[in-house]
Amino acid sequence: MNRLTGRELRIAAVIALGGLMAVLDTTIVAVALPRFMTTFSASLTTIQWIATGYALGMVAAMPLAATFAQRWGARRVYLAALLVFAVASVAAGAAGDLGWLIAARVAQGLAGGLINPLGMTIGFGAVAPERRSRMTTITGLPLLIGPILGPMLGGILLDGLSWRALFFITVPPALLAVAGVLRWVPADIPSAERTPIDVAGGLLLVPGVVAVAYGFSEETAGLEVRAAIVAVGLALMAVFTRRSWRHRAPLLNVRLLRDRTFGRNAAILVLYAGPYFGSMLLMPAYIQVIRGDSALISAAMMVPGTIGMGIAIQFAARLLERFGPRIVVGTGLSLAVASTALTVLVLAPDTSYTVLAILGVVQGAGTGAIMMPTIVSAGRDLRGPDLASGSAILPLASTIASAVGTAAVSAVFTGLIAGATGGQGLAAVHGSPALTGEIVDAYRLTLVGVLAVMVLALVVRLQTRPTIPTAEPTTVRSAA
Repeated sequence: MNRLTGRELRIAAVIALGGLMAVLDTTIVAVALPRFMTTFSASLTTIQWIATGYALGMVAAMPLAATFAQRWGARRVYLAALLVFAVASVAAGAAGDLGWLIAARVAQGLAGGLINPLGMTIGFGAVAPERRSRMTTITGLPLLIGPILGPMLGGILLDGLSWRALFFITVPPALLAVAGVLRWVPADIPSAERTPIDVAGGLLLVPGVVAVAYGFSEETAGLEVRAAIVAVGLALMAVFTRRSWRHRAPLLNVRLLRDRTFGRNAAILVLYAGPYFGSMLLMPAYIQVIRGDSALISAAMMVPGTIGMGIAIQFAARLLERFGPRIVVGTGLSLAVASTALTVLVLAPDTSYTVLAILGVVQGAGTGAIMMPTIVSAGRDLRGPDLASGSAILPLASTIASAVGTAAVSAVFTGLIAGATGGQGLAAVHGSPALTGEIVDAYRLTLVGVLAVMVLALVVRLQTRPTIPTAEPTTVRSAA
């Protein structure tokens, strides 16, 4: 029987609580940016750093999770990250000026960037490899539901209470997670090998990933500046990769990418996360700008996808054990491709919300059968230090892919709209309703690009033949 035991369920619940808190804070402030502009009498360019500071803090911390876990133990570092997150949340909620708030958000991001990779390390380490899919039925939900739940919860708190509640709301869950870790997560087993921290690797990789994420997400800088920042970041990451390939104890064990199972699954994760999370900005624009409906309807239209994800991830874990990732993830990608293709075909200025909700359920079900099963499949045979590195590489790759996908989708959509409206942009809808059809066509064409990348992910998944598992798999590090 592969069901989780009571002890394992409690560990999974603690990890899910910490993970939900970290993911929620990524998107919960999105609806409050106009309120912050009024409160602090600042421009959108400046206010945007409330969100950007958190995101960059997360990206900066993710590469450090594996080294910290190996040196001080995953449980100990996870506890420290939860406590720092709670303190930073209090500081953000009590902020008296914008500089204080942005600094607190960066601290939140640094702690949040450690929470999910370390949670994955603890969760996967708590069960046998063949039962890791069961663990993700609980621990994986925050990663899928958090980005959608954040704006909805943010709108409720902002309307009913104050912007400060957006930050105070995460303090009780953080403290509950701390209590749960202390009570239910077993103490770390001391490492027999005391390897030095790869400081040089950190000085290469951390600025590199931050530069890439910033270059793709920053919208106020010119194209040339952004391209230069991304180029510098990619160069630093390339130097780190080349150096780490021969390093005895690198900051992240990039040799894992040479492993067929891990490398292919990481590629599938990137190829799906980029277009999926990138396309999430299109539906709110369609509902609120093109159709002129409220933000509440826009938030409500995210619910069907969340329901589809929640249901699919429960079934996917069980089916993964029986049929393997090729069938399960391939089916999920097929559902996502079908949903996106049907959206391209039926989308019009007056498409029924019921139809779009049904397609949202299908898309959510596909995503639930893709993301967590892919992560589980990638880390199935990893142990010890390799498990810690893999648990950091996968969310880092997904985060960067999401930033790249969002920038690409935004650029394509904006360019198509500019061409359709003579450079006026979405504002042209209010002045000339006749342009609505052309703007919807721009949305559909953008989805065609999204669809093409999803199809590529499906091809990669179907071309990857299942491997025969071994009783005691050899880690990449030990083989090297």
